Amino acid sequence: MGCRRAPPPRGRLDLSQLIEGFAGTTEKTGEQPTRVRFVVLASLCAVSLVTYIDRVGFATGAPYLKKDLGLSDEQMGYLLSTFFWAYGGFQILGGWLGDRLGSRHLLTILVLGWSLTTGALALVVYVPGFQAQLWYLIALRFLFGVFQAGGFPVLSRINADWMPVTTRGMSQGLIWMSSRIGGALIPLALVPMFAAFGTWRTPFWILAGVGVVWCTAFWPWFRDTPEEMPQANAAERKLITAGRAHRAAGAYSVPWSRLFASRSAWCLCLAYGFGGFASNFFVGWLPTYLSDHRHLSDSDTKLLTSLPLAFGVVACISGGVLSDWIIRRTGSRSWGRRINGSIGMAMAAAALGSTVWVESVPLLAFLLCLTFVCNDVAMGPAWAACADIGEQAAGTLGGAMNMMSNIGGAVSALVAGYLFGHGHPSWVFVIFSCCYALASLSWLGVDASKPLTAATE
Repeated sequence: MGCRRAPPPRGRLDLSQLIEGFAGTTEKTGEQPTRVRFVVLASLCAVSLVTYIDRVGFATGAPYLKKDLGLSDEQMGYLLSTFFWAYGGFQILGGWLGDRLGSRHLLTILVLGWSLTTGALALVVYVPGFQAQLWYLIALRFLFGVFQAGGFPVLSRINADWMPVTTRGMSQGLIWMSSRIGGALIPLALVPMFAAFGTWRTPFWILAGVGVVWCTAFWPWFRDTPEEMPQANAAERKLITAGRAHRAAGAYSVPWSRLFASRSAWCLCLAYGFGGFASNFFVGWLPTYLSDHRHLSDSDTKLLTSLPLAFGVVACISGGVLSDWIIRRTGSRSWGRRINGSIGMAMAAAALGSTVWVESVPLLAFLLCLTFVCNDVAMGPAWAACADIGEQAAGTLGGAMNMMSNIGGAVSALVAGYLFGHGHPSWVFVIFSCCYALASLSWLGVDASKPLTAATE
């Protein structure tokens, strides 16, 4: 009598189901699917890591650049804000170009562009005159923001083209986890390099070289769709397209009327925008707040600044895994994406709002980490929902999401600065908590089972 494995109790996450769902199952008489999609995913994780290596790399080298060129705090503020506004302003255009022109060529151009503009910063010493140097740096930071603006929207489109519907959450979680790893590790690598070379310029060229190497490996091999990739067999293509909405053949035009009429698209953008309004505090004002308003020591400030990002690495992938598992377990793609986002944002609202009444440093650290974990648990599902809803327009929708987030981040930085400067730090967290609550409510309107290719909602 044969032995059969008992099914896992309902509600329990079975690791074998996750592996089968991600790797794909094969009928006994069918062809074994190739695994080209895993190499594609690895390349996306690599470029996500490169994105944050270059982005955080500039912030790490900014004090050295500032001292070398004699820049003031206000002038450094121009350089930092120039990237922020360019990055937010060109999101939709970058995503639209990816949908229209294809991901392979555009992503290569974007990575090559932002890598070269990073390296070109080192050439500022050859520009005559201080004012000319400042405008040279501002121009490069603007171009860097323009090139980086299309990155994650295009990655969202590739995710929609190459990942099965039931694993998009996990793949997006891995992509965002890679960005967190890149941002966390590059300061540890760059600071010793600055000391070893005795300058910030040579390490910046090394940063540029990393992106160029990625481009030389990616462009000759990658193709926009599995159908164009010779290494992907019919079984893998069938696995990828299973359960996916119908797609138009030939050149694709973004269905703008459906995009603007889609409640799910609007709610997803609002959820990401409200979340970005609050979460950008962790990569902007948090160190200053801890040092100047909490009056913590340098060591405590450094620890409490880095811990949330470290926990975010785990939260990104676990949120995507959980989202995909819920879909496989319940059969509901709408709730599989929605639960993480809505509950995560609600818990983030409660945790961040509670910091107002906390004096204990360990408890403050716990609440800050909890807030960022709940924020990052929604990252994978958010971008997976973007792929589910957008499909062939995933790049454009991803650009709209990221634009809303960066506009929110820009406004929140101004609001926080005003309130901190006028002695009202508690109001900052009240406002951020309310924004997380609004993000939670917005998530309830996201239905990932209704793509733009279907009838208008």
